[in-house]
Amino acid sequence: MLLLYGISKLLNLSSILLYIYYFFRSVYYRGPVKTIKLLLYEPRYEKLFGIKTLQIKKSEHLDNYHYQGASYMVLLDLLKKLPESTKQKPFIDFGSGKGRALFCAEYLGFNHLIGVELDKELVEEAIQNESTYSQKRKESTFSFIHQNVLDYKIPDDTEVFYFFNPFSDVVMRQVAQAILKSYEKNKRDIYIVYVNPKYKAVWEEAGFNLFLKEGNSRYTEALVYKL
Repeated sequence: MLLLYGISKLLNLSSILLYIYYFFRSVYYRGPVKTIKLLLYEPRYEKLFGIKTLQIKKSEHLDNYHYQGASYMVLLDLLKKLPESTKQKPFIDFGSGKGRALFCAEYLGFNHLIGVELDKELVEEAIQNESTYSQKRKESTFSFIHQNVLDYKIPDDTEVFYFFNPFSDVVMRQVAQAILKSYEKNKRDIYIVYVNPKYKAVWEEAGFNLFLKEGNSRYTEALVYKL
């Protein structure tokens, strides 16, 4: 399971305590059965994909930031529900970390995968993961970019934007405005995939409409907005 795997790999107490916290948090919000299922997905898909994204990592360069990939189970279930037509357009992960969400998207048939990440070491790890990713299709491409998201120029045909709370609500509002400007240049369907939606008000205030919701009465797992 993820908890045991993580403890075996980590050497510092703070990281171990973080794994324990997330385990019991998941049990509280999702229940024990779904938590165990979620944990079993982790080593299964790490092995299937041939990548390393499990370890929670505190950034040495960015204050109050740590890397953690969203659950494989959540990602795979959620991305399957996006329209088939989006698979031929760019899929952008803002705060892409080690690339987990992009590898899941590629596995499900998305062809143009772009990750924008401020932490250089995480970008390097994502590129390393790409080199060992075993499921890559010949028609797909990956781009892992070391850049501040506020400086990134959004391709005007991008239809899917993915977020797993990579930054503050202040930055997210600016990113939302950049996406709206891209929409004005080229009007098309746009989907915001937001896992653990802490700042959902940002998208609602910007005029995005709820497309689907995943979760239960205790916890909203993810929201997808559409413009």
